[in-house]
Amino acid sequence: MASPPSLSSLCASFRRHIEKEDGAAIIQLLQPSRLPMQELHNASLVQDICTRHGGEVYGEVLSLYLLCMGAKASGTIVRELELACTCLKTWVQRYIEFEGSGLWMTPLMIHLSGMARRAAAQLDQMKKSEANSDAFLKKLVEIHREMFQKLNKEKTKRAGHVWVCCELLRAYFSLDQISQCSFLLNAVCQSLNKDGFNPTNLPKAIAVTFFFYWGKHCVFNHDLREADEKLSWAFNNCPAKSRSNRRMILRYLVPCKLRIGVLPTQELLQQYDLGMFVDIVRAIREGNLKLFIEKMEEQAPDFIKMGTYLPMMKLKFMVLRNLCRGVHREIRRRLDDRTAHKLDLAPFEHIFEWQDGCDADETANLLSTLIYQGAMKGYLSHEHRKLVFAKDTPFPPPSKWRTSS
Repeated sequence: MASPPSLSSLCASFRRHIEKEDGAAIIQLLQPSRLPMQELHNASLVQDICTRHGGEVYGEVLSLYLLCMGAKASGTIVRELELACTCLKTWVQRYIEFEGSGLWMTPLMIHLSGMARRAAAQLDQMKKSEANSDAFLKKLVEIHREMFQKLNKEKTKRAGHVWVCCELLRAYFSLDQISQCSFLLNAVCQSLNKDGFNPTNLPKAIAVTFFFYWGKHCVFNHDLREADEKLSWAFNNCPAKSRSNRRMILRYLVPCKLRIGVLPTQELLQQYDLGMFVDIVRAIREGNLKLFIEKMEEQAPDFIKMGTYLPMMKLKFMVLRNLCRGVHREIRRRLDDRTAHKLDLAPFEHIFEWQDGCDADETANLLSTLIYQGAMKGYLSHEHRKLVFAKDTPFPPPSKWRTSS
């Protein structure tokens, strides 16, 4: 492996990439393996060389970055975070001052945001046993709020504006401050709509992240159809090589798809290590209520942590609907009458008692709920103890259900 370039050589390369407005090359240049770590111990020397060889405007950013990496190498995490935040704020200010869209500057903004976030997370993890264990992340939130307000006024800097929004959304989810997300999303959407700007036109790294958090917020708001739209876009546009990111999207997209009756394949769940859904999908497909209840109890801690427990529990009605469809099909087969639509209640009561311990009244209540939701078309005749199904499409697809339960 070639040895890292000297500090002056690194600064000169940095300046050339700046002049060419090559954001991707800047990120490659600043990889830790390519930095002259042995020259980063003298802060005043680093600042002097960066200013002389890296340029007056952007040399300051480079010196802050290098000093941050030096602090990281020496294990002084508080200093690392301070420098990362100062470097990020300085770069964002240069981004605001740059004429035009400055899209080439967004890769380094994303990179610096990640550095600051990871340092804050590491410090908060070290103080996990203390009462205010999220203190550093909260400080980082304040910095991003300040940048968000500045960028909100810049019509040509929508990419950076949306990325800072993503960082805030990520932090709010981590801090369980979900209520703050609505304000952010409304502010961004209003700005984009006012300018006639489509977020899908943003750089893919920013757009995919934005649509993921937007979709995740819709899941928390129980707007699963909107969530499905946003998360599907994020998944379809996330690079195939980004397996961990695609898996993260699927953990929220799969519950949305299940709710609208789209069952993922076994291959997809195995490919992305989503074993938590395998038996639940099988339970839905088979109408196996026992299996569904058992696996939901088993996976409850994970779903609660993700915030998808309620949407997943509401899939019980889909399992019940498929269970009733199976009973409906079997009764008609035994009657040897494919057109029978007035069926005895007894078989449904028996199967509900076996699968979920329901008595007759509880069974009638569940059947009535399924009919009310539009999961089944028909009515209950208590007088004749019959379940009368519609002759046409007695079990509508979930997309046709009346409610969003």
